[in-house]
Amino acid sequence: MKSIALVFAGVFAALMMSATPSAAYGDNPNDGKIYQCGRYGNFPLCLYWGQNLSGAKVGIFGKVHNYDANPWNCSSQGCGKYWYSQGSTLKGYGTYVKNNTASVYNYNDTSTRVFFNSGWGGPSDEWDPYGWGTYFGNLNATWNENASQARVCGEC
Repeated sequence: MKSIALVFAGVFAALMMSATPSAAYGDNPNDGKIYQCGRYGNFPLCLYWGQNLSGAKVGIFGKVHNYDANPWNCSSQGCGKYWYSQGSTLKGYGTYVKNNTASVYNYNDTSTRVFFNSGWGGPSDEWDPYGWGTYFGNLNATWNENASQARVCGEC
């Protein structure tokens, strides 16, 4: 009986160690894709270079492990970084997103968090689903110190 308990404990421990923080935020085949900011089919988190939704912006859907590596923009030379690609005449256009976001607008139907650290760690700012509560505004805990994002949902 003791050996069965030890085997069970070992299997349970292995399963727990294989669970990553990302599992808490769901997976979606569109995670990390860039979309036009707005309610046009895929509803991204729109990140703005400036405060009060000002300056250049970029809409990124779902979960992003690190703003310094866009998995949809990779080659044999590595992956490109997320950058402010919308609003070519506005301040911040062409700037990299990581540690340069001051405000956000959540167009998604689920809450979304912006994290201080890559890999969804450290302090975070959470934004309510589009149309509910606080779904846009200036970042606080992650103002110009932001590295990753994730939708907060049971089954995304």
